Amino acid sequence: MRAIILALLLLVSQHGIALSYQPQFDSFGAKEGLSMNTVTDIVNDKDGHLWIATQAGLNRYDGKRFKIFDTQDDGLGPSAKYIKKLHFSRNTLWLITRNEGINRYHADTGIFEPFNANNSPLPDDIVDLDEDPQGNLWIATADNQLLHFSPASNKLLATLDSGNTPGLPGGRINTLYRDRQDRLWIGTLNGLASLKQTNDEISVTPYAQAWLRGVTAIEAGKSNTLWVGTHTRGLFLLDIINDQAKAIAAVPASAAFSIADLKRDKFGSLWIGFRAQGLARYEPSSDALHRLNASAENRYSINSPVITSLWIDNEQQLWIGSKGGGLSKTFLDAQYFGHIHGFSFSDNNLLNVDIRSLLEDSQGKLWVGTASGVYLGQKNPRGELDGFIPFHPQNPSLSQAFVSFIKEDAIGQLWIGTRGNGLFIYTRDKQSYIHYRADAKSPNSLPSNQLYSLYFDSQGTPWITSSEGGLAKYTGIETGFISVPLPIKTITDMLQDGDGNYWLTSSSDGLLRLTPSGEITHFASHTPHALPKQHLFSIVTGDDHTLWIASNEGLVHFNTQDFSSRLFTTADGLIDNTIYLLFADQRRHLWLGTTKGLTQLDPDTLKTTNYTDIDGIQDNEFNFGAAALGRHNTLYLGGVNGFNHFNPAQLPRRQPPTLPVITELFVLGQAQVLPDMKQGTPRLPPALSLPHTADIFSLHYHSPDLHNATRLSYQYRLIGLNDTWIAGSPEQVAYFTGLAPGNYLFEIRAKDINRQYSPVRRLKIMLEPAPWQSPFAYTFYFTLTLMLVSLIFYRKWSQYQQQAALLHEVAESEQRLQLALWGSGDEFWDWNIPQGKATRTNTFLKYPEQEEELKKTIAACVHPDDIARVSRIAKECLNDQIDKFDLTYRGMAPDGNWLWVLNRGQVVERDEVGRVVRIAGTIKNIQQQKETEHALRELNQRLEQRVKERTLELQQRNDELKHTLDELEHTQGELMDKEKMAALGGLVASITHEVNTPIGISVTAASHLQESVKHFDQLYRRGEITEEDFEEYQTEVAECCRLVLANLERASKLIASFKQVSVDQSHEDVREFDLHTYLDEIFISLNPMLSRTPHEYSYQCPEKLVIKSTPGAFYQIVSNLFNNSVIHAYPDGKSGKLSLEVTRGDQGICITYRDDGCGMSQEIQAQVFQPFFTTKRGKGGSGLGMNIVSNIVTQVLKGDISIDSQEGRGSTFTIHLPDSLIVQ
Repeated sequence: MRAIILALLLLVSQHGIALSYQPQFDSFGAKEGLSMNTVTDIVNDKDGHLWIATQAGLNRYDGKRFKIFDTQDDGLGPSAKYIKKLHFSRNTLWLITRNEGINRYHADTGIFEPFNANNSPLPDDIVDLDEDPQGNLWIATADNQLLHFSPASNKLLATLDSGNTPGLPGGRINTLYRDRQDRLWIGTLNGLASLKQTNDEISVTPYAQAWLRGVTAIEAGKSNTLWVGTHTRGLFLLDIINDQAKAIAAVPASAAFSIADLKRDKFGSLWIGFRAQGLARYEPSSDALHRLNASAENRYSINSPVITSLWIDNEQQLWIGSKGGGLSKTFLDAQYFGHIHGFSFSDNNLLNVDIRSLLEDSQGKLWVGTASGVYLGQKNPRGELDGFIPFHPQNPSLSQAFVSFIKEDAIGQLWIGTRGNGLFIYTRDKQSYIHYRADAKSPNSLPSNQLYSLYFDSQGTPWITSSEGGLAKYTGIETGFISVPLPIKTITDMLQDGDGNYWLTSSSDGLLRLTPSGEITHFASHTPHALPKQHLFSIVTGDDHTLWIASNEGLVHFNTQDFSSRLFTTADGLIDNTIYLLFADQRRHLWLGTTKGLTQLDPDTLKTTNYTDIDGIQDNEFNFGAAALGRHNTLYLGGVNGFNHFNPAQLPRRQPPTLPVITELFVLGQAQVLPDMKQGTPRLPPALSLPHTADIFSLHYHSPDLHNATRLSYQYRLIGLNDTWIAGSPEQVAYFTGLAPGNYLFEIRAKDINRQYSPVRRLKIMLEPAPWQSPFAYTFYFTLTLMLVSLIFYRKWSQYQQQAALLHEVAESEQRLQLALWGSGDEFWDWNIPQGKATRTNTFLKYPEQEEELKKTIAACVHPDDIARVSRIAKECLNDQIDKFDLTYRGMAPDGNWLWVLNRGQVVERDEVGRVVRIAGTIKNIQQQKETEHALRELNQRLEQRVKERTLELQQRNDELKHTLDELEHTQGELMDKEKMAALGGLVASITHEVNTPIGISVTAASHLQESVKHFDQLYRRGEITEEDFEEYQTEVAECCRLVLANLERASKLIASFKQVSVDQSHEDVREFDLHTYLDEIFISLNPMLSRTPHEYSYQCPEKLVIKSTPGAFYQIVSNLFNNSVIHAYPDGKSGKLSLEVTRGDQGICITYRDDGCGMSQEIQAQVFQPFFTTKRGKGGSGLGMNIVSNIVTQVLKGDISIDSQEGRGSTFTIHLPDSLIVQ
């Protein structure tokens, strides 16, 4: 819809622009870096790269330079040089090679992954491919098949051809195309079809089978239409809904005009690439085909008539691949500017494109003044501009003149000023003219032949500005010109303000004001009201008494009231400071033509918009005075390469640059893998980690704006190093060296010529420190230093502490010794043998006043009976026979009594030859101890007698207790036997009851049979037997016999079962038996008892489960479990369900018994297996049933039993028996 509106606005507001627009093509070939001049296909990716396939490798273009991806021996490049086609979708680039299958390009690693006959189910010769939303490929092969291939699994999902797929046209598949409705269009030699995928179903629908043959190119139209190009049948527009194809007559239907590719632009135009007839633009609105052939004379044309591929990128650039002519491009939005140049038309082009003046007159005719004559625009019968012809070539003075201006006055006369040939005034019909020239002899002649501009004031009076002639006013044919005396001789432009003042600009000396009364005021850099610049060119009025003046160093804004001024330069957004052309459009926006481009200035907001030649303007240099405002708000601007005609209001809005892309990382000159830049966010940018060895690295960047690439500048900064933005290099590489380890944030932004900034691309860079500079290393260094200092301090402190502790310990030891001696009452002695000196502390014995000899001291203090022993020990110690001694003897107390003492001594010092020097020790008073020992000996004797008496008494009681225990065990055994016999008695009673029934029936039947025999015998004897009586008798005999036999067999089975069970209970012999069969016999025995209860019972057991054990044990377990539930589980008399389940597992046999009765409390569960415990004491419960079960399971069968019960929810008994019981 947007494209339609734009096209309509262009048609309405710029009449003839569609036809007058002749695209200008820029070409790229091998000289510009392309791998070769034959291009096979073109696509662009999300990062703004243009990918170009050639017969000599793959190329990538970033707007400035080409990078060639060639085959490599390491297997990382494309698998072949010859690339036939390219396909980009889902952020993946696919290559179709000539004979090497396809390649997938991994942008993150720069590796090309091949898929061909060597490593996949795909053939080597592939024609085209397309990627579906699931990432699977549809591949057209050279053998007319369509393959559905999964790159993820490297498997074929489907194989389609005309033989197995209804609707698929036969013949070679030439092209695949996917539209916005996700339909895959298949163009073949024999037709066109669409493929639709729904879940696992594939449907193919053919279209226009009668018309479409040899389909070679497909492009989406509008409103469910499709443009279809063919090999020999021309161009068609397919109505998809109605399945109708319309042939486009403007495109010849012949093999010479075989269509290679189609592309539709946003204006609705269809671009057609012919295989041999160049490029064409088809306009559906007018059904016109505009041929754009290669021309050696036209430098703006394409280079080859053999077109191979077309591509329109996101910036509305049309790229054309050709055979032998390389790559060409044109900017489609350039048609907004309507550039007319020397090759715009097939005929009648401008012979001189140095445009100096422009005029659209009152009749709608376009006049163009050049540096060599005047040209008049020509229109075709539809009123559209289609060329220019020289005006009045018969006038040699004008035909070669340098035209300064062309203006039309109020009566339709044409004023043409020149530089060197004066002024020409043509009549309204342009059939005659007056030629004015400068004549020094005539005061009413032109002041100069070098004319600059013509201005009609508010009264319609013409004013002429000139070089060296100043200003002249035209007063009429008869009176001619009146020169105005001015202090300046060169006047470039003039205008009249609302107050009637005339303002004149000079290219050499500033600005002049000429009042209606003739007063002149000069404004220049040296005047009281100084102007910032004095080399002035054009002048236009602004709002609120202001003027805008173009200069060679910027744009001057001048206030006519206070004479203040301001200079606008490139710092304020102008594209250049040298302004030749200044013009105001209908909206009063200013247009500044400079030597480097065009600037649009909004006087209200001072916002600037800049344009250069790549946007469609005629050139970057504009000419003074070459501007005009035509009808339909058309603005004409001329320069050194033709002119532009456009509606300023319809120019597209200039967008800021897009987010830059960081494309490559080089560390020490080697390419490295970048993180996935698409995964980051402005707040959480992607992170790049570099080792400490990466002290030199560089980041390559570019903008996805291919169109603006050459005029974008970049700024970057590395936060953490420097927060200031740094201007990027022309190579678009940021180099970093010698960075300290740490975290950095790299930021890059692009800036366009309008001073608009792109969003900031961020990359977090973490430069790891060297191992010896890492935080861990510094922590280790600090810790090690701290440990060394601490160790030194600790050693010094330890030494001090040890010394202090030793001193303190000595003091404490002395104190403790004193206290110990005082507390224990011991005496301390120290004999110095050589000196004969004894030191004693805390003495309690009597000693001589002067102790000089040990022998005398012993004689005086030791009991006579102990002297010999004490002397002997002392001698042995002195003679080095012993070092320590413990000696008990009697010493004399101060009162003369003898006390038992314990003397402990030790040699503490010897001389160098080993002789004793000092002996020290303690003497302990053990008198009380001796007395206590004596008392203890007497007590021990008494205790021994008492122990003998008590032992004899205990022996008698133990004998009595053992006898009692034997009686208890015997009684318990008898009780358990009685319990078993009671169970057996119950079994007998039950069996007896069960056996009585069939025996009674048998007796009754036998009695009846006896009566029948007697009756039959009587009839027989009387001879009254009839045939009916005989048959009746036989029937009764047979029935009675059957009844007797059946009941006797039942009794026999019951008795046999009873016998088996009773024998098993009464014998504990181990034997092999089938547990399943034995359970059947058990339940036959239990059935009489269970059948008298209201409960339902069931049991399950695997068949052929043979075990080796005592069968009676299992009967006791089963009967006691069921009997326990019958007696205890249903106190309210309600019916219940009893079940027994036997299963075999890896660990052995599991027996699970359940009832749904009243359950048990935790207290009862803790005692349920105890002997004689019952809750039915006196009501049939003996308290031994579950104890018997527990003993049998744990002791006889070596298993375990557990219970799980809740009150009101029944009970479950689980018995686990070992696997050793099972007979394998």
